Amino acid sequence: MARKDVSDLQVCFVYWLRSDFHFKQWPEQILSTITGEPEKVCFRAMERAYDRDLIEYGMSLRAGWLSDKGRELLSNASGEDLGRTIH
Repeated sequence: MARKDVSDLQVCFVYWLRSDFHFKQWPEQILSTITGEPEKVCFRAMERAYDRDLIEYGMSLRAGWLSDKGRELLSNASGEDLGRTIH
């Protein structure tokens, strides 16, 4: 149960899922399902991704979107990396 167990790639993947496929759940809920970590740990990982300029948002981190840097992280990830993201 640690923030380090939720990767930046997983956070970016979830924000991409929400934006392209219009998931109705909040990002921390999806991350919790994917990683098995509690939602509060996932939210802290989202804050870390924001601090690293991977995520941008207006009023709420929950309704954020990928920054250019976050999109670059996703586009540079291999298929194997993305496969590990959801397991």
